[in-house]
Amino acid sequence: MSPAGPGSRTRRWVQTGFTVAVVLAMAGYLATIDWATLEGLRFAALPMLGATALALAFRYWGAGVWLFLLRRLGAQHLRRDWRELCHVYAKAWLGRYVLGAGTWILGKVWFAAQHGVSRSKLAVSGVLEGALQLISTLLVGLALLALDPRLDAAGPRATQLSVVAAVLCLLALVPPVLRRLLDLARRLTRRGPMPVEDRPTWSMVLGGGGLFVLGTLLTGASYYLVARAVYHDLPWSDLGYVVGAASIASAVSMLAFFAPGGIGVREGVQVLFLTALMPVEAAVVVTVLTRLWSIVVDVLFLAVASLLLRRRLVRHVGRTGTAQPATRPGTAR
Repeated sequence: MSPAGPGSRTRRWVQTGFTVAVVLAMAGYLATIDWATLEGLRFAALPMLGATALALAFRYWGAGVWLFLLRRLGAQHLRRDWRELCHVYAKAWLGRYVLGAGTWILGKVWFAAQHGVSRSKLAVSGVLEGALQLISTLLVGLALLALDPRLDAAGPRATQLSVVAAVLCLLALVPPVLRRLLDLARRLTRRGPMPVEDRPTWSMVLGGGGLFVLGTLLTGASYYLVARAVYHDLPWSDLGYVVGAASIASAVSMLAFFAPGGIGVREGVQVLFLTALMPVEAAVVVTVLTRLWSIVVDVLFLAVASLLLRRRLVRHVGRTGTAQPATRPGTAR
């Protein structure tokens, strides 16, 4: 066996550094939690199991949207590499706990490039995916709460900021505007003009946005089940309100780039909304439990993706006698 080259050592160092940063970020958050809030907590197991299933489905749904955007950019060979790239997505997803959405996008670019995917396509798809997720989440939340008088629980300023953010994001997602923004980013990083085949189109924006609208409803329903598992008197008629509130809280946390993973920001917004449905004490318990549960689901997402990838590699070894996966190395640019 030949010794590992500089490129291999660099990949190992990046992987190790990324893992250490994620673990430290999560440990730092867990150390700030007031665990006394959860003393004596009793929750219904069935709703929590349902919430976990929906939350995992949403994370795979997000990976599917990412692959959809990559294919629309011309990376058609990804159809046979989906397990590797879902594993990449699950690893990069944990990067949100380090430096927010920026680490998530950079993680996808770095790790997926090791599987031969164009860095240019990865950068465009990563930025577009983050923007589509943000705007879809905001629009779903505003649509579900627009006619609900309990929206006042979060205060008029929260609503106004959400509307302004939604309008700005919509403008930024208009393909001609988005292309100019991406070209500007490439010039600032001295990467030259964007290749024509890597330019976002209306079909990518509308298709990806529609998929994320469905995904937002999926993850919002999981938050409702967590709330119902704790506060058993929460009626099903409040499902739309909770989904809308969770959506706006998620969008606001994504806008708060200073808060890795939206920690602290999402919780504050959630408590404001939930106090319209339950006592403050119950709202705080639901919010803290939701964040802890979300971390567990994120780790579970990576574990499931790793297991599926390992099973694929084992089958590949059984067929070919080699552990080399069927990817296309050397095509990243």
